[in-house]
Amino acid sequence: MADAYAKRQAARDAAYEREYNAWLATLTPEERYQARQLGLDAPLLPTDGGGFLDEDAADTPMASVPAAAAIEPAEPAETLLQAEQVWDILRRLIGELLAERNARLTLECLALVSGMSFLGDSMAAVARRHGVTRAAVSKRCIELTERLHVIPSRAMRSLTARRAYKDAQNALRHDYERFGQHQP
Repeated sequence: MADAYAKRQAARDAAYEREYNAWLATLTPEERYQARQLGLDAPLLPTDGGGFLDEDAADTPMASVPAAAAIEPAEPAETLLQAEQVWDILRRLIGELLAERNARLTLECLALVSGMSFLGDSMAAVARRHGVTRAAVSKRCIELTERLHVIPSRAMRSLTARRAYKDAQNALRHDYERFGQHQP
């Protein structure tokens, strides 16, 4: 079974490599040089079938991003953050972590809020790891989005959805209170 999987994966990898090389051939010489400088002159495929390129880096969230892939920003200089803005953001983040009793949970919630949860953990997985409910993780994430003035990430429900769920729960509670009192 594993041997059949390895053969199928090797065939997929070979097809991907051919497709990637065909794409590289369509680039201008300058673009190919730039791709080579970024370490993108060959497809990035795992070597051991485990999904990571380097066993030593396998335990880091950024394992799949080569160091050479640091790309210079294409935005004009006036749109880039100034040093004082960066420090202000860092102060706010560090303040949030120091203000919480469970800094590790808050850090994982910050990863969810920012969309940087590279490990693909859900709120339920984070909750299990910290011995709290999924609703507690969701509440912490919502509080962080409000305090840091950021929009919810894809890992979170939108404000519109949260309001709709809240209204539905309030309607159920109202019906239960209204009809629950009349039952024998």
